[in-house]
Amino acid sequence: MKEKPMKSILYVVHGSQIPEKNAQLADLLIKVGQETATIINLQEIAYLERQTDTIEIVAERLIEKGTSEILVVPVLLFPAIHTLVDIPNELAFIAEKYPHVQVTLLKNFGDEQPIFEILSDKVAQITSDEVILLAHGTRHFAESSVMLETIARNLSEKTSKIVRAVDYLGKGNYDKAISENLENNISQTVIPFFLYDGDLVKKRIHKSVWAIDPTIAFTTPLNFDSRMITALADIIRERKQYDTDFIRLT
Repeated sequence: MKEKPMKSILYVVHGSQIPEKNAQLADLLIKVGQETATIINLQEIAYLERQTDTIEIVAERLIEKGTSEILVVPVLLFPAIHTLVDIPNELAFIAEKYPHVQVTLLKNFGDEQPIFEILSDKVAQITSDEVILLAHGTRHFAESSVMLETIARNLSEKTSKIVRAVDYLGKGNYDKAISENLENNISQTVIPFFLYDGDLVKKRIHKSVWAIDPTIAFTTPLNFDSRMITALADIIRERKQYDTDFIRLT
């Protein structure tokens, strides 16, 4: 009798310098695996910022265990250089070395409905005049900014509050937006649109924003909300992929 093909999930995460955050994210991904256990045989986590457990090392490990199909899940909110360039480059060896193994790169999860609901709940609790939805951003692709602006617009429509989309590294327009509100005496609250409050959020972003307005309030980021599990599991079950050609800016 022919053996049933083995399917695996390869989660790709950025990785944190804070071990506790890595452990919390790993626990969340275990729960995603439990939600998809009927269709997936194996799952492992690869890190973009480590010399161990790299994408290549983890993919090799899955293949050695007998997997015939790898669903690659970027645990990253938006399509940027990691998802669209780095991950495909690191997976390229499989086609040549293991032509029998099918590799499917799934989409990011920042624009999934469960994530929108997390953000909507945060906006609903804010009493300031404006909400600043602050994401990481990218200089390399246009689509991330468009997605962020769409999310902000939809949040405004749902909550009847002013939600302004800004980013830290893409357009780098967060400082202008915050400064304008400060000059016009408009109260504002920042929602850091990040997975968790790691060093980037707690040290660099808080410091940069408070240098402009020391009184500005922050909500928490997504911070392992259980709805992240639903968003990732839905992408895996439905094998959601991008159906667009991304525009490279730089």
